[in-house]
Amino acid sequence: MKLLYRFTVCLALVAFGLMGCSEDKPIDNREPNYGYVQFRLFKAASYDEGSRAVRPTLDYLSEAYKVKVTLAYGETTLAQTINLSASDAESAEFGLRSDKLKLLTGRYDVVTFSLYDATDELIYNGAPAGECSVEVREGGLEVVDLTVNVTPRGAVRFSLTKDLSSLEGTRAAEREYTFDEIRRASITVQNKMSNVRTSFDKLQCKFSVHFDESDAEEDGYQTSSIVCDTTLSLTAGDYRVVSLVAYDASGMVLEVLGNVEGADFSVADNRTTESAIPVALHATDEYIKDYYALREIWESLNGESWYYVGENFPTGSNWDFNKDPDLWGDQPGVELHSNGRVARLDLSDFAFSGDMSPAIGQLTELVELYLGNHNDVNLLTYDPTANEVSLSERRRNRMEHHKEYLSMIHTPTQLSEPCARALAEKGLSIPATSLYADKNEGDIFDLKTGEQRQINLYDTNHGTLNNGLRSLPAEIGRLKKLEIFYVANSEIEALPAEMAELVSCTDLEIYNCPKMTRFPLSIAQMPELVSINISNNVQWSAEEIYAGLDALAKGPSREKIQILYARQNSLEELPASFSQMERIGLLDLAFNKISKIHPLGKGVAPVQLYLDNNLIEELPRDEEGYFCGYDDIETFSVRFNRLKKVPNIFSSDSRFTMVSVDFSGNLIDGFEGEEDGTYKGVKVNTLTLASNPRLTKYPTALAKSNSTVEYVILRACNVDEIPAGSFTYDNSIFLQSLDLSYNNLTDLPREFHAGNMPYFYGLDLSFNNFSEFPYEPLDCAGLTVFAVRSQRNEKGERCLREWPTGIYQHTGLRGLYLGSNDLRKIDDTISTLCYYLDISDNPNIVFDASDICYAWQVGAYILIYDKWQNITNCDPMLE
Repeated sequence: MKLLYRFTVCLALVAFGLMGCSEDKPIDNREPNYGYVQFRLFKAASYDEGSRAVRPTLDYLSEAYKVKVTLAYGETTLAQTINLSASDAESAEFGLRSDKLKLLTGRYDVVTFSLYDATDELIYNGAPAGECSVEVREGGLEVVDLTVNVTPRGAVRFSLTKDLSSLEGTRAAEREYTFDEIRRASITVQNKMSNVRTSFDKLQCKFSVHFDESDAEEDGYQTSSIVCDTTLSLTAGDYRVVSLVAYDASGMVLEVLGNVEGADFSVADNRTTESAIPVALHATDEYIKDYYALREIWESLNGESWYYVGENFPTGSNWDFNKDPDLWGDQPGVELHSNGRVARLDLSDFAFSGDMSPAIGQLTELVELYLGNHNDVNLLTYDPTANEVSLSERRRNRMEHHKEYLSMIHTPTQLSEPCARALAEKGLSIPATSLYADKNEGDIFDLKTGEQRQINLYDTNHGTLNNGLRSLPAEIGRLKKLEIFYVANSEIEALPAEMAELVSCTDLEIYNCPKMTRFPLSIAQMPELVSINISNNVQWSAEEIYAGLDALAKGPSREKIQILYARQNSLEELPASFSQMERIGLLDLAFNKISKIHPLGKGVAPVQLYLDNNLIEELPRDEEGYFCGYDDIETFSVRFNRLKKVPNIFSSDSRFTMVSVDFSGNLIDGFEGEEDGTYKGVKVNTLTLASNPRLTKYPTALAKSNSTVEYVILRACNVDEIPAGSFTYDNSIFLQSLDLSYNNLTDLPREFHAGNMPYFYGLDLSFNNFSEFPYEPLDCAGLTVFAVRSQRNEKGERCLREWPTGIYQHTGLRGLYLGSNDLRKIDDTISTLCYYLDISDNPNIVFDASDICYAWQVGAYILIYDKWQNITNCDPMLE
């Protein structure tokens, strides 16, 4: 009744106030004579003012969802139940807040309070420890703190740190492991007072490398640690760690530790404790021994002076040992197995010097060792043989990677630019057009002679040294798992006999070691060799290199070797024993002094064979008529030798088509067997006979043997005749392009027509002696590019004046090259279909450009011309 009375009085006063208002004032929405109270509940253990619990202790303050408060207001007792809240259960342990309770102004005494859980079950009764009153003021909010007897709890976050004090001890673990392998940890702790144990199972762990914050010298010393990423709850008290179980990423147990010393910690109520658990490292672990071996290697090779000059790490990088020993494996050029053992060691770009430490023998899990390589000076921006891929992929694609590398260091003889354009118009790309991707005709050829320039010389010059390695120890033989071993551009004088003990080595390189005057015969006893590079060692005498290759061909790997580079040496004779190497797929013997060569026989069928730049006069055949097997051949190159005839070693009846056969740069004047009709022919995409000055006639042997050839390169010979019958044979239909530039031709045979060559699309007759335009090829409807540039007579005078009248009617033509002739006035339609026209260096030409002017202005037509020429009806061309 008292509350109702006061409420009625308040309403009357409000109404009176509204009627009596004489000026505008802000509206006060507060109810007069009322105020608010909010209760806060805290754990008694962490509250400054004590409280007295009259009921059993709560485990967690977050169990309370409602509070029932009993208040005394004068002679009246009030009981009100209100909700409690916190942002989450964790925050609840630091305190709960009630909803606001609306009360009349005045003084209230808190008598008792009760707590209820989420199901409205009574869980706690309590009372203030002493007098607890609150004065409710009109419109105000008063806060009353109540304390609850809750089990005191705090939080702990575990971390694992390295104990290096046991570095001389031995480990009693499930297996050797590296500190960074720990991905989860199960930790059991024991309360020192109650002896109660609490376990935390498989906590997630995060490894990190960081500077040692406890290092007073602040010299950048690095260490590492592991943090469990979960904050855990424990009752307040003092604890010891009684068990630690470490797991790897797969959940396998790494180590079990009991009663960990130095890991005691204390938990205070509502406080977070950081607890570091030490994990001992042991010098007897093989991976730690590997890292000490790395340091010995570094010291033996003048490591303090190392200066990295490669591309995989910052310039000037060196190894850093100013960190915990278990981090020593993290160095430029070092790769590790998942168990921390050294897997790959590449010192190629550090300019190291000295005698390799015997500690190399400790690295028994080493798979790859690079002490220099054939691309030390990075002439190759991309080396497919050193691609950064997994070992399994390198093994699987080894042949393809080396084929790609060979095509890079052996630039194929190129078609002329007009013929290359013809292929491009057809969307075709072959090795004989590969250089046009980033070079022009002038870059590729000497335009005066037609000779191809020597470009893309990737190999290091003999004698250029990039490291000062003097020797390898006998302990190298302990590396039983080593699969790849390179030593290059080095001062080393010999290899130890223990090289023969590298029983897993498949890829071996001994490149440009000018002080190694004797062939290391120990490598011939290595049992698993697949790929060998012993190039650029011209210091080996002809006898030394012969003996070495003969030993390899007779050694335990003879039936396993698939790839052999022995280029840029002093070899004079290819051993007859090579006929035993029947798995050889890639054989590079270029840039030697080979004058005597034995038949390899049918059983040796390389995919790519390079005998370029030698002194070979003939390729002999065995009693079965084979120089080598041909079923797998893609590239057969014997450029720049002393061959006088094209060898009769192939057959047009082969089931397989070779990609390229190249006999350019020899002394060839014909084909073996062409006179008596025994030449067996050839089946190949590209046949190259360029730069054979003794070749004066187009080879009719191709027609008589019914050879299958798509592209013929006869550039820069002295061909002055194409005999009748050269294009009248069954397989002439496969002929698609001819490069006959830089010869002495004056006419073409009438048989040069679509009936014989229906798919013909590229012809270059530039730099010949035509005085009349050769119309014969225009019969080929598919002819795409036709070049007749720079025609000169025997006196060196321009001899071609004739414009091919009506050529606009050839709707398949896309390129016409007529530059450097003596064309005069052109009275003919110029078709925009033939969008590439070269009329440059025609000093007397009068050219009406009206037909193509618009197309030229919008970029749809390419006209090669000189601004001093008489170009009419298209003024923009002369601007």
